[in-house]
Amino acid sequence: MKKIIILSGLFLLCAKSNAQGCSDAGFCSLQYHATDSSASMPLKNSLSLGNVVGIGDGKTFVNGNWITYSRQLGKRVFADIKLTSNYASGSIANHFNVGDVFLNLTYEAYKNEKTQKNFKLLGGLKLPLTSGNDKAGGKPLPMAYQSSLGTIDALVGLHLSLKNWEFTNAYQIPLTKQNKNTFLKEYSVSSDFPSSNKLQRQADVLLRVAYQVNQLSKKVSFKPNFLAIYHTSEDSYENIFGQRQVLTGSSGLTLNANLITRYKINKVSSIELSLASPLIVRTIRPDGLTRSFTAAIEYKINF
Repeated sequence: MKKIIILSGLFLLCAKSNAQGCSDAGFCSLQYHATDSSASMPLKNSLSLGNVVGIGDGKTFVNGNWITYSRQLGKRVFADIKLTSNYASGSIANHFNVGDVFLNLTYEAYKNEKTQKNFKLLGGLKLPLTSGNDKAGGKPLPMAYQSSLGTIDALVGLHLSLKNWEFTNAYQIPLTKQNKNTFLKEYSVSSDFPSSNKLQRQADVLLRVAYQVNQLSKKVSFKPNFLAIYHTSEDSYENIFGQRQVLTGSSGLTLNANLITRYKINKVSSIELSLASPLIVRTIRPDGLTRSFTAAIEYKINF
């Protein structure tokens, strides 16, 4: 309990600064399958509804939503499909649109219930439902207002559970690196947003270390965790002269502190609250995913 209180204090401290949050909606919360099953009640399906709020560049309020359907296809194979949407409100506009579709497959390579060891592999795709170039009043919106990065990304990862410990490693690799955004800072009424005209975004590597705390209650569990994301190289955009320009400071490490609280409503449903804030940040995030903090809630039912 003492460790949880200390970690919660870190969130309050970090939320006061303008910093960068997670890499992408979905990338930081990949499901290494979302279905629950037991000997007495085998459940092969689950449905999740979620909402996340945060503050982005230029004090933009961001409200994201998602719905996820998960299905156990075989003894060791699981599938997830996730649909996202996003609403952004700030000094430039109020804007809503659908975001991305995530298609993931998980393979349970190893499981030992006696030693509580589990090893899973994941592969998937992020498919954009928009081009990342939504406009308001005919004017291009910066990436902070976009509901999608506008690129097709490959997702690969592995997940290791050792009793109460969890270790996750994942990669997000843009297959179409350049989106169709046309926002240029020079033509904007606000200087709070970096140029992202024809943005070329590089790959991300993720590492999460988590510890599951189950001793407090049969219905309530806590999962403090640290999430590190390394952006492999500098992003770039096309400037007003039509030249490709590197965005210095867009590569490097982001470290996030996260606390997940789960309440088990009954045998088939649960609700989860997640609070996160960055500890280490990059100089610039041209993809518009800057967050000073995030708070998310998700309801899940298994059937």
